[in-house]
Amino acid sequence: MKAKAILVPTLTLVIIALVTSVLLVLTNDLTKDTIARLQVESDNKNRQEVLPQADGFDEGQTIDVDGTTYTYWTASNGAGYVFSTQYKGYGGPVVVMTGITMDGQIAGVKITEQDETPGLGQKALDESFTGQYLKAIPENGFEVTKNGATQDNQIDAIGGATITSNAVTNSVNQAITIFNTLTGGAN
Repeated sequence: MKAKAILVPTLTLVIIALVTSVLLVLTNDLTKDTIARLQVESDNKNRQEVLPQADGFDEGQTIDVDGTTYTYWTASNGAGYVFSTQYKGYGGPVVVMTGITMDGQIAGVKITEQDETPGLGQKALDESFTGQYLKAIPENGFEVTKNGATQDNQIDAIGGATITSNAVTNSVNQAITIFNTLTGGAN
């Protein structure tokens, strides 16, 4: 076999790979600011959605609770707090944003990141599920039930997605714990 038959295709592939790599780096440089800006806008929209009484939010702050650091935002007008918490679901971490008013009412719950099973665990995104949390903080937090909620602190599990239901509920309960830590249990 001739050296030219091996060298020409090899050099061609190296040049293509090099040009592609340079173009990817340039594209990343051109779009990173836009992607960051869009992420901030999305986060702000989500915060406003879970705490609609707020007129804006301070920069994210952190708090250490039981050895874990959490991020939270305070409403500029003192309406309450928004917490970002996560718990392991069936497909990985389920990240939940929870808005709690200063008088201890859950104003909103939104799942911002998840990789749960389509058709089952992703039903947690539905208002029919997250709306169950919109009430005063129960004294001992929420618990998931498969038999229908009969008490104010119970959340109806999604059929076939108990792990996801527990992940969301545990995330909301984490937000309640952080709220109680910040306010001294003012609910």
